[in-house]
Amino acid sequence: MARWLALGLLGLSLFLVLGGWAAYVFLVRPAQNLVNELRQVIVMDQGVKNQSPYRPPADDRLSKEQVEQLLRVQRQVKQGLGERYQRIAARLDQLARQQVGQFTLDYRTALDLFRDSSALIVEAKRLQVEALNQEGLSPEEYAWIKRQVYSALGLGLPQLDPSEVLRQIGAGDFNPRVEMERPQASSDNEKLVEPHREELLSYYPFTWFGL
Repeated sequence: MARWLALGLLGLSLFLVLGGWAAYVFLVRPAQNLVNELRQVIVMDQGVKNQSPYRPPADDRLSKEQVEQLLRVQRQVKQGLGERYQRIAARLDQLARQQVGQFTLDYRTALDLFRDSSALIVEAKRLQVEALNQEGLSPEEYAWIKRQVYSALGLGLPQLDPSEVLRQIGAGDFNPRVEMERPQASSDNEKLVEPHREELLSYYPFTWFGL
């Protein structure tokens, strides 16, 4: 009896050790990496040359040029990532479609995607900053265009706050969740954006990281 009890305790101990290792590899480390990348992304906006404040139109209507600017920025990011983007394109599309109609963002769905793509988000942000400088867009204007465009598609954008994500992780919640912001979209914006729905949807998960 003592022998079987000892073996049982040994097995339980081994299970707990392996369970702790798995939790670190699949939950803790990816969550910590996520927070670090979010912090870097926010800081990198300082590299945008145009830092002027943006005053949106009173009716919140997008212009055709603004939509085209957003598309050019996104295309430059995807092109710059090259094969790295192509390898995850199908998964990006799947994640985007899963999020349609949701009002909160569960970052665990994105952690699985980016766990094995070291510094992908940081590299994408670097490419985005270069594209914004080419377009002459400020971070404020780009953020406003992005909100209006995705609202017109019925999709929300998260309010990025790395400290809040870190707080949830520190409290033992390795599945941080963030509320999605989705302003009311005008019919004019919806008509302007709809022809580009599929292309914009394919990029949508990148917006969860401030891109």
